[in-house]
Amino acid sequence: MENISRGNVVAAGPDRAPQDQIRRYSVPAGLSPEDKFEHWRSWYGSAIDAPARLEKTEKLVRPGFNPTALSLDGPGFSLVDVTNEPASCYWNGVPKPSDWLVYFRTSCDKFSFSGRSEAVSPGTVRFFDLSLPGNFYAPAGLSAVRVHFDRRLLGLDDRSVKRLQGLADIRENPIMCGLILPALSGWQRTGLAQEMQRLQPVVRSMMTALVSSLLETPADPGDLKLARIAAIKKFVRKNFRNPALTVDEVVAYSFLSRRALYYLFEDEGLQVSGHIRALRTLEALELLAEATAWKRSLTDIAGASGFTSLQAMRRAIRESTGLSLRDAQEKPELLRIRSAELRKLTEL
Repeated sequence: MENISRGNVVAAGPDRAPQDQIRRYSVPAGLSPEDKFEHWRSWYGSAIDAPARLEKTEKLVRPGFNPTALSLDGPGFSLVDVTNEPASCYWNGVPKPSDWLVYFRTSCDKFSFSGRSEAVSPGTVRFFDLSLPGNFYAPAGLSAVRVHFDRRLLGLDDRSVKRLQGLADIRENPIMCGLILPALSGWQRTGLAQEMQRLQPVVRSMMTALVSSLLETPADPGDLKLARIAAIKKFVRKNFRNPALTVDEVVAYSFLSRRALYYLFEDEGLQVSGHIRALRTLEALELLAEATAWKRSLTDIAGASGFTSLQAMRRAIRESTGLSLRDAQEKPELLRIRSAELRKLTEL
């Protein structure tokens, strides 16, 4: 896919800076409704992964017509967030072996792909084989997030793709609802462009894990590594405030031995125990920085952060930041700096 820049299509070179890999499109202001549609039609036909053409669903374009798009590109994949105004869209099959994973935010009256035609409801998730022609009909507009990827990266052959096409809605799959959908819903967050180098293999790993799960076929453990790490970090982030969360709990959740869990995280900045403690320390620092912190006892803040005692919180703050608890309370600028450092270290 080509990148998007304020209504203009911009080619992405190999040395393009990471922050330049996010592109936005919106219909330029000052155009008539008909001209806006033609601008959108022209952009869509040249920039969407599968060359497509748009047709109006009504004779006249409504005055408020204002479709938008946001894209983030990486080697071997692209994420595209599109809001289509009322239109019909058609495309021919593309020769390269690529696919879409589409998450529909809104309903679509009729989506036809691979000979299957159906209405989709909000939240529906579908795999689509772009080597085949397809179309959609959205008389009320359509909002969707798409992951476009090269099937060769996932080791998919034609037979596997056909099986995926025949599956029902896959949003209830544990990997999809617990890992991929949260990733899609949060991909626009601030600073994501700086994570491009690690995002591509994570996306590939997530897709490999999902395909393996859906087709009930084993996947190369190496391909699943990043998806497993992401799932474990998400589990820890959800539960670190519970003092009962320990490495043993993570072992039980991951179905890995302690030794296997250790080797899974050997290239990460923190091991699982360190990740738990860092999240608890960051939570404690943020609670201490609140304007109403003086109303709470230190023991209460320790418990709310997941520490089993005030002493454990004191020790974690000193070991993680070099600050004493008094420093954390009396030096707000230093507290802010150390909190930012911990936040970066504990990013998913």
